[in-house]
Amino acid sequence: MKMILKIARMELQKMFYSPIAWLILIIFAAISGFNFMSMMKMIVTQSESGNRMSNTTFLFFVNMGYFIRLSSKIYLLLPLLTMDLLSKEFGSGSIKLLYSSPISNRQIVFGKFLSMMVVGFVMILILLTECLYGFSAFKAYDFSLVATGLLGFYLLICTYAAIGLFMSSLTSYQIVAAVGTFATFFFLQKVGEMWQGVEFIRDITYWLSIGGRAKTFFDGLICSEDLLYFILVPALFISFTIFRLKGIREKTPKSISFIRYTGAFLIVALIGYVSTIPSLMKYHDSTRTNLNTLTEKSQEVISKLKGKVSITTYVNIFGNNAGEGMPRSVKYDMDQYKEYRRFKPDIKMEYKYYYALPLQEEFLKLYKEAYEGMTIKQALKKACRTYRVKEKRFKPGKEYLNEIDLESELNRFVRKIETEDGKVSYLRTYGESFIPMYPEEPQNTAAFKKLVMDLPLVGYVEGHEERDVNDFGSQGYFRLNKQKTNSLALINNGFDFTACELSKPVDKNIDILVLAEAKTMFSAEEMKNLNDYIDRGGNLIIACDRKRQEIMNPLVERFGVKFLPGQLVEHNKGYTMDMITSVYTEKGKNINYYFERAVKQNRRITMPGTVAISYEDKDEFQYMPVLVSDTVKNIAELDSIGSWNELQTTDFIDDVAKYDPKQGETLGAHITALGLIRKVGEKDQKIMILGDADCLSNDEIGRKRKGFLSGNSSFFVGIHFWMSDNEFPIDIRRPRPPDDKIYTKISALPFLNTLYKIIIPALLTLAFLLIWLRRKGR
Repeated sequence: MKMILKIARMELQKMFYSPIAWLILIIFAAISGFNFMSMMKMIVTQSESGNRMSNTTFLFFVNMGYFIRLSSKIYLLLPLLTMDLLSKEFGSGSIKLLYSSPISNRQIVFGKFLSMMVVGFVMILILLTECLYGFSAFKAYDFSLVATGLLGFYLLICTYAAIGLFMSSLTSYQIVAAVGTFATFFFLQKVGEMWQGVEFIRDITYWLSIGGRAKTFFDGLICSEDLLYFILVPALFISFTIFRLKGIREKTPKSISFIRYTGAFLIVALIGYVSTIPSLMKYHDSTRTNLNTLTEKSQEVISKLKGKVSITTYVNIFGNNAGEGMPRSVKYDMDQYKEYRRFKPDIKMEYKYYYALPLQEEFLKLYKEAYEGMTIKQALKKACRTYRVKEKRFKPGKEYLNEIDLESELNRFVRKIETEDGKVSYLRTYGESFIPMYPEEPQNTAAFKKLVMDLPLVGYVEGHEERDVNDFGSQGYFRLNKQKTNSLALINNGFDFTACELSKPVDKNIDILVLAEAKTMFSAEEMKNLNDYIDRGGNLIIACDRKRQEIMNPLVERFGVKFLPGQLVEHNKGYTMDMITSVYTEKGKNINYYFERAVKQNRRITMPGTVAISYEDKDEFQYMPVLVSDTVKNIAELDSIGSWNELQTTDFIDDVAKYDPKQGETLGAHITALGLIRKVGEKDQKIMILGDADCLSNDEIGRKRKGFLSGNSSFFVGIHFWMSDNEFPIDIRRPRPPDDKIYTKISALPFLNTLYKIIIPALLTLAFLLIWLRRKGR
């Protein structure tokens, strides 16, 4: 060990007596300073502009990419340091002096590698001057996250150093060594994309890839697989360097050298392969709120899964996201479920490939444009050439009919999750431009939860021209219920649907009954079946609309509720007066976090053509006005704000409604959504009564209006969340991070700019000049 330290000390003296090491450190300090200050300027500007800050440590170091930006720079700088570690010894002939001295190859290699570890540590100290500033810049600074990122950065430096050390042992030309190091870095970045079509080999090449390894640390997660990588890969290249020196020193036959190199590689590859087995992997999430780990609710769901679980992905070569499921992308695609396999290691993932005409209009159009005039077999050959896959992998979609109905999934990219006992659920990709393409934790966990419990069944009443859950027209209720390509749709978040006619008793499996704007009267038998459902404690959503009060009032009469005659009007600049923009009441916003979040975001519920709701308390129910129309302070303000119940005007395009109390019109806020709750046995029965059916329609859910933010989607989802006893959609909220404030002001930026961009690099420059002048004086 003494000899290793002595060699390291001598190597450091050589490095720091020459300008190259100092130049690299000065450049690195300047780059990191400019990087740090450009990011600091952005986040401080956001803060002082009044933007709401949250989880600022994670925002700065992960989302804004503090470490990621610097890692690409270190990739370019380190070869210039490592290129002469051994190549200079060979070029000057000093290697012969080392060989003639009582020093082993291991001591030479470990000594030089140790010197690079020290240089790497100096680089980390430079970063530490910036990272420690976070204690004064951010409230409740999450330094454990930052420390994990620094660890990852240091391990990355050490890995690059080991590679550079080996490359410098291959030649006596320093430039050649530097170029070889760059080439090896590039190879390790790209090796994960090689031979991905071969199952066993792709596991090895994917593991060997250095791309993204350090990012796990930068994100605040320490994974045993990545930690082992940063131990095994440097060990491999250090071994290679020792073999290289041993081969030169002992003039080892090429066959023996080949066995040594191959043996070392196979040992590392085998250990690396074993380290990727999910059941052997260990994790430590160093973020304050465990942002890299499934929420407790998701962990609870996964813990209930018994036996083996398989996820089969069906990829249509002509469908959406086909490239994401191709063999070369399989390992990357599997990583989407790494968090789940962390808690359920025996999840098996399989990929099946098929070809079929896409049934979604936009993708069918693309297919026709790309393969115009071709048969589907000819199109398959062309597509296989494009994706560089073998045609024999693909089967006609109909051959999977005994496994999955692909046509009902529009012949899209879809996953089937299945348990040993045959329970099945589905995961889909999405097509809405404003939402993520892939399922996220709420959708993934909801799909797993279906395997361990019965999902809420929503029944839509039919038979009286009600709003239809299968209608994708403007007035239908399809979009947020059953649209499979919409991640917010309830079908993707744990709900099932069925049609229901009140001419017979309501199915006992129905948990939520929806009756939206009936247009004809209900018979006595239908009313009895509805009341029987209510008596047994079933949850209920009733939505009226203008001109439907006479039909809908008998449905709500037993609750002491009444839909008032006429309709509400309201002053909204740029819109007709029948457009009501309802707001949450204090009681309403406290029903669940969807409503509370909408209030914080100042969202309104748009309700065109709504009727007012009144009620008389009945002892058995607890009444909660959820939404109300606009309020008015005095009659003088009626030309700009306020609402009332209009009993005369019905044409709001050609006529202007005027408040007339003599006609019985009532001024002020009116209830537009009313919640009721009561105890039935051991469960809470929940009822939501709406004065408008349009607010949940396809058209209103997807419409954006100028002048205010719509909250109809969150209102719709929030109602079902409340009625499912907060089970679905899955609640993935985490504790709010305390680092929600930045103390640094814009006025402090000039001093920080000077410190990090000029003073620190200047101090390193001064240190170099002092050492250089002192050495020159000697």
